Amino acid sequence: MAKILKMKVLHPGGLDATKLLANKSKISSDITILDVGCGSGHSDVFLARNYGCIIVGVDNDIETLIKAQAKAISSGLGDRVVFKLADANDLPFQNQIFDGAIFQAALIFTNKNGALHSVYQKIRPGGFLGIIELAWKKPPTERIVTRVRETLCSAAINTEIHQEWIRLLEQHGFKLVYSDLRDHKFNFSGMLKNEGLWSSLRIAIKNISDKSVKGKMKQITSLFKEAHEYLGYGIYVARKPQFDRSPVEHPNSGTLGNTNN
Repeated sequence: MAKILKMKVLHPGGLDATKLLANKSKISSDITILDVGCGSGHSDVFLARNYGCIIVGVDNDIETLIKAQAKAISSGLGDRVVFKLADANDLPFQNQIFDGAIFQAALIFTNKNGALHSVYQKIRPGGFLGIIELAWKKPPTERIVTRVRETLCSAAINTEIHQEWIRLLEQHGFKLVYSDLRDHKFNFSGMLKNEGLWSSLRIAIKNISDKSVKGKMKQITSLFKEAHEYLGYGIYVARKPQFDRSPVEHPNSGTLGNTNN
């Protein structure tokens, strides 16, 4: 559905959640960030433009990455936002090269333990990990799990209960500094913020004129109402301990993509 509507921002909470994640992570102009599962790269352009950081986005869809790079260049941010084809569980970068990393509705599409382990290695001691993901408020019923899988996507059932997301972060060596469990808000005003006026109008027209799209949107709206007491999304920020003393390789010793640590 997202591809049919050509939506730019797909993660829960949209750019408002990204902004909160950035503020809680203390993103600034002097840091380099890894975005794992970057998709369209719209959030990366947003972060680079508003916070001045350098971002390396990785994904496993080459066509999406080509479009994302073109978007970054056309936005005048080609020197601050770059994209690379990569597997979240086997990141092709030097260890301890990034000041932080983010997942936005991407971790559920990976082997979560493998991805968190891989990302931990690439972050410098004291660096942050920011996550925005679907989260169960409480253990869901079998019916709710089935509805989420059939209406949103099959990977949505790979989400965790809110406290389990926190446990996973701590299990992989991160120290939690912020967490917030939120309700979904699926409405036009939110879409307007994320997609912009013309894209939102195009999506609205598509919703009116295309019966299949209209039907699917009704299903999604109905799902969020039915699953309200079970399904939300979490925003998590954690840090890698300062005392981590894994071998460091300086960024200037090679390009980001030329090592296999």
